[in-house]
Amino acid sequence: MTIFQNISRWISFPLMAAGIALSQPALANKEVEAELMKQIKSAYVDGAYDKFNRLAAQMPEKSVFRPHVEIWQFRFFQKGVEKKFPDREVVWSKSEILPLLNKHESSWPAETLRRDWLEQLARTAQWDEFAAQRSQLRYRPDQGVECADLMYAAEQGQLVRYKLNAVLSADKRLPRTCRVMLKNLYKVGGVSAQDLDRHVLQLVANNQLSEAVRFVEDFSETAWGKAIVSSSLREATTNPDKTLKAGLTITGTDLYLTSALARRAVQDYKDVAGLLEGTLSGKLSTSSEQWLWSHVGYRAGLVWDRNALVYFKRSNPELMSQEQQEWKVRSALLLEDWPAVLQATNEMNPVLKEDKAWVYWRGRALANTGKMVEARQEWIKARSPFSFYGKLADEELGNVVTAPKRPELLTAAELDWAKKHPGLVRALALYDAGLRTDGFWEFNLQVAQMKDRELLAAATWAERNQLYDRAIAAADRTEIEHDLSLRYLTPFRSNMQAKTREIGVDESWVYGLIRQESRFVTIARSGVGASGLMQVMPATAKYVAKKIGLSDFQPADITEIETNLTLGTSYLKMVFEQHDQSPVLASAGYNAGPSRPALWKRRLGDRKVEGAIFAELIPFDETRGYVKNVMSNTVAYSLLLNNASTPLKQRLGMIYGSK
Repeated sequence: MTIFQNISRWISFPLMAAGIALSQPALANKEVEAELMKQIKSAYVDGAYDKFNRLAAQMPEKSVFRPHVEIWQFRFFQKGVEKKFPDREVVWSKSEILPLLNKHESSWPAETLRRDWLEQLARTAQWDEFAAQRSQLRYRPDQGVECADLMYAAEQGQLVRYKLNAVLSADKRLPRTCRVMLKNLYKVGGVSAQDLDRHVLQLVANNQLSEAVRFVEDFSETAWGKAIVSSSLREATTNPDKTLKAGLTITGTDLYLTSALARRAVQDYKDVAGLLEGTLSGKLSTSSEQWLWSHVGYRAGLVWDRNALVYFKRSNPELMSQEQQEWKVRSALLLEDWPAVLQATNEMNPVLKEDKAWVYWRGRALANTGKMVEARQEWIKARSPFSFYGKLADEELGNVVTAPKRPELLTAAELDWAKKHPGLVRALALYDAGLRTDGFWEFNLQVAQMKDRELLAAATWAERNQLYDRAIAAADRTEIEHDLSLRYLTPFRSNMQAKTREIGVDESWVYGLIRQESRFVTIARSGVGASGLMQVMPATAKYVAKKIGLSDFQPADITEIETNLTLGTSYLKMVFEQHDQSPVLASAGYNAGPSRPALWKRRLGDRKVEGAIFAELIPFDETRGYVKNVMSNTVAYSLLLNNASTPLKQRLGMIYGSK
């Protein structure tokens, strides 16, 4: 049953969709208001409704924080309704939610509220309203809205299979809307049992074992769900050896056996490959066997096994996840098998196929097979002065990377516009209140639809307010007018020059690394405890301090600019000297730990590969992206600081293996 109208009468929570009368004692200053906002956020996160209401009553009606306060109040109301009616699809009526959205239009809380409403509308097939509201979103959709889009496309008879495959290949718990979409499509034949099996297998392969079982239970009323015994699936994933020993004596679906093989492949993919070629050959369904070959290929690719490409070729590209399609190309790059690189990039899904990385490598593959005209066409598509592969493509075309023409100076009116922009003002206030995550998203929403001059003004405003990371984010979005000095900020320049000269490391490289590490946020702290500009780990800081004789170092000093630069540059120099004075290896070691590059060099054995191939083969997504960005940043900073245009390919050099 769906609740559509006047849901406020069902529950005692007051609704603030259009604002409520509040007592509003005067607040002394912005600092007091910011502190109040912090307390309101804390009460909201804790679910302390009464405390939240008491604090919210003190916030002025015209406060810059009003969108958050009122929409969070509505969220409390929403949770109360859902709690009261746990078995019903609660949908906000237009008359209740639209005034709230209109009042706080162009704020991040309103954007997220509209997203949730869109998902409700999709799940209840209110397509006219969905279409009207979908056009009002200003920021890129999250996965739930993407699935709502797919549901709408299916309703219009325009569902694109590769977009559906991206959902089926997800290896995390899907949002509710995605699960509803798959269930609806399964009932009408748009999704097969083999498709649903594949999603379960992706979860199992990513060690999301409980989520795999939960997904099956979500489909308990369907024929597919009824055919799967949860306890058997749980046994297969938690005790794969027992299931493998039982083998095909288990009747019915081969999902249990395939799941057990997926778990075994994580530990020993060679063993699974042997089983697929031996005792299990032809015993599994075609889709299960092909999925397993792609999984085996992926596991082999991660450790640079030269048989990975052979495994991938026994699968079906249409069954591969995006990650598996990418690793098929990387497995071909490892062998420098250019015909295979060309084939693998051509087999990718349409969106992935046009990613600059794979366009560049397709160009390289075409060039290495003698098709230079076609190769140049690919590089022209990929070229860009700002991205890793964009720079490499430009160099393949024979161009030298140069600084873009500096745009005309911003006028006083343009700067004043940014200074008074309500959304930017709200973002700064959130940052000042210590609510960095809320400020981050608020700022991103505001710049999402700005034109170049507006973006440059927003970036300049952010820099002047020391929101360096947001200044870079805004400047990065320009399409025609590019300001290199805003894209590649150089704060703390005097400290940086002195320290890099003292330690003996390339200033451009260090700036490129910091831009990737912290975006110049001095209080930045990673999920694993790295701190400050150069994101130095506590244990690393202690080790380096002792090594360089920094006797008065205290752990609390790690975020202090001078100390952080001293520790970070000293450590970078150590890693650089440890790894053949290669900035590629040193950057990888700085991010993933100094022992990792040595391991990867051993996997190369007596071979050597160009730096770009090595960077693409790095098995950790974070480190792979990190190395590319640091090296690309370094080229830009060298151009900006020294007017030097050393080609990126030259900086990457060759990486030599070791035994």
